[in-house]
Amino acid sequence: LKPRKVPQQQRSQKTREEILEAAARLLNRHPLEEVSTNHIAQKTGISIGTLYKYYPNKDSILADLSLMYMQKDAELVGAIFDKYQAGQWNALLDELIDALMAVHTQDARVRGVVYQNLGRLGLVPEAQNTRRQIQAKGVSVLPRMEPGLTWVTLTAISSVVFSMSQLQPQYRNWNFARDLCRHALALLLAPEN
Repeated sequence: LKPRKVPQQQRSQKTREEILEAAARLLNRHPLEEVSTNHIAQKTGISIGTLYKYYPNKDSILADLSLMYMQKDAELVGAIFDKYQAGQWNALLDELIDALMAVHTQDARVRGVVYQNLGRLGLVPEAQNTRRQIQAKGVSVLPRMEPGLTWVTLTAISSVVFSMSQLQPQYRNWNFARDLCRHALALLLAPEN
């Protein structure tokens, strides 16, 4: 599942990014089984031979895309945690929910594919490492909260936002999602108050 070519030059890095972006765009519109390496190459504007220089198959593209999303998520949540101090959880929650809503609104379907295939792609250890990174950041903002509960909180918030993003647009109610997340966090943080 590993990429064949780890790009060193800027042009190769750009091609790799374009392949991943094309795969994400296709997976946001079509089920995984309907997206092929030929579709990804065509959407990228490269030959299938060039795509195969980077990735041996569709699963390797999906695995790299999953790793990219995990890294982005850890960086996003980490940057939000870095902005706040202990006790500022109302502001932290608002920014966290807004950021997750933006991410899931933009990439709802592809993120669903990524999350559903972590086990099959053998990426559970990488997901656990991302969880540990996020937990470590959470402890600085929520010092009295057990790291496991920090992870439960983030997972609950992310699940609510992701679930809302999976609904048809006319049924999405982001205010409801925000209220539900705020209530869940208040319950989990009750011992700190």
